[in-house]
Amino acid sequence: MELEKVLEGIGIPVKYYEYAGVKPEYIVYNEEAEQLADYGDNDPECHITWWQVHIFTPKTGKFREYKKAAETALRKAGFTVTDIRTLYETETKTIHVVLSCHEEEEREE
Repeated sequence: MELEKVLEGIGIPVKYYEYAGVKPEYIVYNEEAEQLADYGDNDPECHITWWQVHIFTPKTGKFREYKKAAETALRKAGFTVTDIRTLYETETKTIHVVLSCHEEEEREE
């Protein structure tokens, strides 16, 4: 998948929806929503796919470095990053960074 290739350069495992490995630092991503836009003559001219990218690291991990690298990689690949949230999961003592982004595809007739 295109998004997985974009994020692989960060240097930690990247998986679609779930990670079943053993490394403490990893990325999972998922589709959040799809939207048709730019209507002309009642037909959509654009298809927008919204994604969430989740970075998980231990509290002592390099989450800031991964967050910056992911944002840069997404922007360079043509994704629009709209929101970045950094959360702390107390049960697992894990930092959870969520990047919301989207890509637009022009629809061909």
